[in-house]
Amino acid sequence: MSTIQDYRQIVRNQDRMEGALRKRGDIQRSIAYFEANIGKITSADALLKDDKLYRFVMEAFDLGSQTFARGLIRKVLNEGVTDEKATANRMSDPKFKEMATILGFKENGGAALKEPKIVQAIVERFIDVKMEVQADETNPAVRLALYFQRRAPSINNWFQVLGDAPLQKVVFTALNIPDGAALQDIDRLAEKLAKKFDIKDFKDPAKVQKFLDRFSVMYDMLNGSSDNGAATAPSIGISRSGRASIITIDPSITMSLLKFPRF
Repeated sequence: MSTIQDYRQIVRNQDRMEGALRKRGDIQRSIAYFEANIGKITSADALLKDDKLYRFVMEAFDLGSQTFARGLIRKVLNEGVTDEKATANRMSDPKFKEMATILGFKENGGAALKEPKIVQAIVERFIDVKMEVQADETNPAVRLALYFQRRAPSINNWFQVLGDAPLQKVVFTALNIPDGAALQDIDRLAEKLAKKFDIKDFKDPAKVQKFLDRFSVMYDMLNGSSDNGAATAPSIGISRSGRASIITIDPSITMSLLKFPRF
């Protein structure tokens, strides 16, 4: 199937798929352990000593690929976010700052981790990320789309997009912006994006859905190959060779979704 078909199928069945994920024994055990023990954690060292909790937290903040970097994580959590020179504030990936802010070891000794609402919010993020990782096994572009869908309501400016690699990938692909554009002065790039697209639209679920449909179409056009073997545009990032171009599947959808401002 095409990316747009993969994505729409997951969106249609999201509740059912999430329910099945929550029923998995390993997921239930991980959540139960987290809920029973996270409130006892008051420092970065305590978190790092408990491998189960540490891995759960890292996955929940979509930092699973950085689990090995224990020294960096300790530094991020110990320094907190109050000081503008703190490591979390200087990291290009905003998820480090989000994690340090919510855990709050530097600021309040992890007091928020005793709050049921905070604990539940972290559990929900863990499930969301697991869903996205599961989608990646079928199509990496769908994981990007689901990630964007989850983050979209909190996007307030273009700097947030440009500082988050997956968000930037979705926007660049949807608007057919070459990867090289990221090397431009970030202020000028943000200004150009603002002139082409109203970032407030990301607060509207319907508009986000249309934007992600557009992303899906562009992803296949730039990374796939048509059924008849015709050459496609060069890849701008994640390779997905061999996928059918959306053009060969549903031209009417393609033409309607391509009516976006060019960069």
